[in-house]
Amino acid sequence: MYLRLNIISKLASYSSHRFIKHLAEIYAGSFNSALLEDKSDEHHLLEVLKGVAYKHVFTHPEVEQLELEAYRIISDLLNFYRPLLLMPRPDFTQLYQNKYHKKYFIETRLLHKLSTKHCLAYGEGIEVICTTHETEKDILEFYYRARLIQDYISGMTDHYAYQEYRKFAVKIKNVMLLN
Repeated sequence: MYLRLNIISKLASYSSHRFIKHLAEIYAGSFNSALLEDKSDEHHLLEVLKGVAYKHVFTHPEVEQLELEAYRIISDLLNFYRPLLLMPRPDFTQLYQNKYHKKYFIETRLLHKLSTKHCLAYGEGIEVICTTHETEKDILEFYYRARLIQDYISGMTDHYAYQEYRKFAVKIKNVMLLN
């Protein structure tokens, strides 16, 4: 524990000093490297730690199994929300504004599951594109809609994502068994 705290303290201190030293360049957008991406001792320490982590931690069978399970959960969650992406823009807009559309029974329910915070961010993005050309409007609206779903899923805790995945997966499995 002492080693870990000492390393973190050393790297954080070095990073903050480097940030302050190059603040003008960072603010101007001309600082084109990571704060620990130089030839310093701190950079070499970080590289050694990355090598050890990759060789002994990230390639451990239990860790790889967890990553594969997480990949499956995230992939399936994205797939569950896919119907929202398949909707034409005018229909999704109407669904978003009214929160109900007779033709889109499943999509309505999926939209209701999304958080208010993410829906508000989508709405703010859409307000900006009102004056753009129709083709660009379609592209930008689809981008914001994809971000709505992506941000919602990426904001889930591991536990919540697993619970949502299980709810969807169990329900789908039960429906398939009934048919």
